[in-house]
Amino acid sequence: MAVVDSHIHSEGRSVEDLRFMAKNGIEKAVTCAFYPIEPRFPETLIDLARKLTEFEPMRGESAGMKIYSAIGIHPRCIPPDWQKVLEFIEGYSGYIAIGEIGLEKGSDEEKEILKAQILLAKKLDIPVIIHTPKKNKELILEKTLEILDTVSFPEDLALIDHNSLKTVKTVLDKGYWAGITVQPGKLSVEEAVKIVEEFGDEKLIANSDTGFSESDMLAVMKFFDACKNERVAKKNADEFFGI
Repeated sequence: MAVVDSHIHSEGRSVEDLRFMAKNGIEKAVTCAFYPIEPRFPETLIDLARKLTEFEPMRGESAGMKIYSAIGIHPRCIPPDWQKVLEFIEGYSGYIAIGEIGLEKGSDEEKEILKAQILLAKKLDIPVIIHTPKKNKELILEKTLEILDTVSFPEDLALIDHNSLKTVKTVLDKGYWAGITVQPGKLSVEEAVKIVEEFGDEKLIANSDTGFSESDMLAVMKFFDACKNERVAKKNADEFFGI
């Protein structure tokens, strides 16, 4: 059984790491936009988008993995003149989603940028991958849902990620896809399986958020081994992203 890791940061991993993932069943992955330091220029994120769409899929191919790309402005990586990044994204191609976007602290600037990116995704009719933070997750989720409601964003195009045991029901009740991140500091395999058992598998999508920090690169496969749920480990991601 091959699975899909729906949220990684592949540039934080070596080709050897990607090959290890591929050999152990991670058939496809979606790599998301994130810059590990605060960018000083909008061009930094423009070139990041080019790297994610032009270079990372080649690295994945050399490792035996199909890598798809999401691009955008992460709330911890906001550059000056951020509108230039969105102008570039609108005229660019080669990506399957806008992400990882969202709110970290819920500031007015973050909310403005999230709304602008959601509106762009709605205009382009493409999915969004929305981050929720470790701190104040429930409060930040509430603010995020308010923005989605304000722009009447299509429920089937929104994946709200990094859910906790407390937030999954809220996301699913609103009709959005819910990402469950199986990773130390987020969800254990046992907690992820419990979520599937409690809420079903219709709109849940598993991921590892593997990237720059120490990570369990095989978390999605371990989740599948524990519950044998192909929908959450593969089919729902295929459907949501159209891959």
